[in-house]
Amino acid sequence: MSVTRFEKLKDLLDKESLKSKKAEYKCSYVDNQCIVFSESEGTRKVMIPTDVALEWISALEMGVVNLDMTAREIRNKISHSSDWAPYQHGFETHLFAILTLWSKY
Repeated sequence: MSVTRFEKLKDLLDKESLKSKKAEYKCSYVDNQCIVFSESEGTRKVMIPTDVALEWISALEMGVVNLDMTAREIRNKISHSSDWAPYQHGFETHLFAILTLWSKY
């Protein structure tokens, strides 16, 4: 049976913290509408539409972006063609950390 991107993402976020250059993010809630990250040292709570994270994952898988790019470069590349407002891509360090974790599995 095939696992959807959402199911894989949920499984990864339920099991592992995300690491960026400056912080560690722990997902406290995820469903097909949103992802919520808990407060951590140096960060406050963050909520990202799950669809935005899946757009970033799709862009990575299709080769539109890659992990040699900065989070800001990826944001600029994806946000202009997204169904979501550019503001929704503003948590680029969280989204980049999701891509980094995704690429390991």
